[in-house]
Formats: sequence, C-alpha cells, structure tokens
Amino acid sequence: MEKHYRHLLISAALACGGFGLLLLSGRFDIYADVLMLVFFAGAVGAVVNNYFRVSRLVENDQALEAAKHSRMVMIQMYVSLVIGGTLALAAYGLFAGGLLQGSLFPVFKKLDVEYVGVTKFLLELGPSTHRDAALALFWGFVAGYSERFVPNVIDSLVKKDAPETRV
Repeated sequence: MEKHYRHLLISAALACGGFGLLLLSGRFDIYADVLMLVFFAGAVGAVVNNYFRVSRLVENDQALEAAKHSRMVMIQMYVSLVIGGTLALAAYGLFAGGLLQGSLFPVFKKLDVEYVGVTKFLLELGPSTHRDAALALFWGFVAGYSERFVPNVIDSLVKKDAPETRV
C-alpha cells in the first residue's frame, strides 16, 4: 500500500506544483494563463479524487489485495491528471460557449469579437471579472474531481438537442 501512497504523493506534487508555479509566476507578472490554471485545477481535483480512491482501497481487503498486484492503479493516478485537466478545459469551453449558464457559472468577455486566429482568440477570451475567474477555477477542480461531470453535461446536451427519429 505504501507504493500507492508514494505515487499519489508524486502525482499531487506534479498537479499542485504546476498550479502553484503558475500562481507564483502570475504574482510576479512573469506568466500566468487562466487556461493553464484551469487545466491544473482539474489535475488537482483528480489528485483529491485519487486520494479518496486509495483510502477506500485500505478499507476493502479484496480490492487492496488486487491493487497490490496491479500496476493499473498507479498508472491511473498519472493518467487521471491529464484526464482531469482535459475535462476542466472542456468545462471551460462549455462555459465560454454559453452551453452552461447561470449564477454559479463564469461569464466571459469578448465573446462577440470576430475570430481572426487562435492566438488572438486565446489571448482575448477570458473571464469577465475576478469572480468569474474564481468560478472557472472552481469548476475546473470539480471537473477533475468528479470525472463524470463533463461527460454527463455533454450527454444531456446531446440528448436535448438531438433530432428525434421517426419510425
């Protein structure tokens, strides 16, 4: 079990370290991009979820014994960082695209600017206020922590907008 916690610690250092370095660099106006912060917020959410998964392994003797002989648990800890970050970026896109709206979700500025290229798009599109940036980070964490959040939203959007088939 010790090796699982060791790998959990390494993955936490990667996710939290990346997030912390971005915050620190932003503090000194070196570089801080909200998209990268959202990605790392999702990765940190995945680490927290992994912690609870490993803790549950300790409580279940059969699962613990199976995990001892499987490398998949350790591989999953690292893959989940990338998946959590990717889901956080997908959630960010759902908010920026106006597919998820409401007082609990971030609002974005410069949505109606004509698209002229990816560089301008990435540099100009962003949360409207500090509150919106904080909400984007929060939902990025949630997307990484609750790995079914974004897929469930996408599934419900597809079902809602899918054309009905007639027999």
